Amino acid sequence: MCYKPVRNVILGKYIKWLSLLVIKEIRQKMKARPVLYLFVTMVVCCVSLLGAAAVCAQNAVLAKIGTLTITEKDLNDLANAIPERYRDLYMSPEARQKTLDYIVNIYVLAAEAEKQNIDKAPEVQKLMDFTKKDLLARIYLDRMSRNLKPPTEEEAKAYYNQYKDQFVTPESVHLHHILVNTEKEAKAVMDRLKKGEKFADIASQVSICPSKSKGGDLGWLPKGSLVPEIEETAFTAKQGVPTGPVKSKFGYHVLLVEDRKPAEEGSFDQAREYILEQLKFQAQQDNYERIAQDLRKKMNVQVFEQATPAPAPTPSGGPK
Repeated sequence: MCYKPVRNVILGKYIKWLSLLVIKEIRQKMKARPVLYLFVTMVVCCVSLLGAAAVCAQNAVLAKIGTLTITEKDLNDLANAIPERYRDLYMSPEARQKTLDYIVNIYVLAAEAEKQNIDKAPEVQKLMDFTKKDLLARIYLDRMSRNLKPPTEEEAKAYYNQYKDQFVTPESVHLHHILVNTEKEAKAVMDRLKKGEKFADIASQVSICPSKSKGGDLGWLPKGSLVPEIEETAFTAKQGVPTGPVKSKFGYHVLLVEDRKPAEEGSFDQAREYILEQLKFQAQQDNYERIAQDLRKKMNVQVFEQATPAPAPTPSGGPK
């Protein structure tokens, strides 16, 4: 890579969790039923009888694996198990096809694993038993969290004011670069630029960075996302004037700053949805801790410190 990727705040923890549940649960359901029950222990879908056409659509077979089938309803059940704000991600034709392909792959891989009796191995049985308990615990916590009071607008504003620095978009530059292996090559690039050759043309010819396909254009990059040597130059260089050579661990760079943007503070309206989601998640975590601690007291849980590992035996012939 020619620069470090920008770190983004990633939401969607539920989606990751649900994907893991698919892997763990389908294996136990394959032999018992001909229809794929996605998260049947977690999701109870209330489907109204809206007429024969709707029923037929729900029962439409999307894939077959031997005698087993995956229906439209199975795919919809998965989508309905996703938090509403992320549900649209699963409803586009492309996303639905990827989800269906994923489910089919899990089916065939699990079937082959069972054919080889992998599920009979003691260590796998132990893991499956823990997975069952883990799933039950998650379902229990989900049900115990349904009546939690949603965060208020006032709480969201208080969070924004307390952590306002988190919502600042840092200073950024629209950067182009040409990366070569040696300082001599970089100086030759500078000479060509001084003679009037176009930056993009030279980049496409001699740069060893994948960005050469875009004429060396790296796009907009915020402060903190570049390796130190490049960042120091990029954020001090004169706009529109090639600069270099600049040495980094990747090689030698010739840089061109096309444009720059100053740091900008994000407004509350821009951050509102994210803050509400964070507050909701924190409330769920706090509720989880309260429930877990209460149950541990009720069940008289005792946690013992692990014994200190015995020292390794002295190798034969070593000091005595």
